[in-house]
Amino acid sequence: MPINTKTAPRRMLSFHCTMCLKSELDRVQFASDSGVIVTTGNWNAGQILEHCAKLFEVGLDGTEEKLGAFARLFGFLFRGMIFRASSMRAGYQLPKDAKLLPSDGVTFEQGMQRMRLVLGRLDNGALMTKRSPFLGAMTHAKWMHVNLIHSQLHLGFITYPGAR
Repeated sequence: MPINTKTAPRRMLSFHCTMCLKSELDRVQFASDSGVIVTTGNWNAGQILEHCAKLFEVGLDGTEEKLGAFARLFGFLFRGMIFRASSMRAGYQLPKDAKLLPSDGVTFEQGMQRMRLVLGRLDNGALMTKRSPFLGAMTHAKWMHVNLIHSQLHLGFITYPGAR
């Protein structure tokens, strides 16, 4: 039975830059290597990492995914609020065919590698400038904001001893 992620316990993280995110990834990697990682939602840690990486990739590479009129309208109406938000709410269910959903069999190592690769691209100067199917045209700075608050939400479902 799926966990209700609106009420599932999670850590409240705050990422202001990719360095904050990478520091948390280092802690998550250490916890995984130590065998003490736990997730409190419906996805394993590899799936969480892959899902977060996929959104960064949409900003960098674009997507062929097309959303329905209701989703596009919702994105248009709430884009200003999303750009000003310091966090995202848990519990939103993506459609079962959404390309952002993680693979069923993705391992921790695969998810972490994908996340490190996409962050490496950003470190090397790549810019997220592709159109979002949900929020429309965005600057790199807006993409970065959306990706950081998205990652802090999902990585909050990963816990380990000493996690804050």
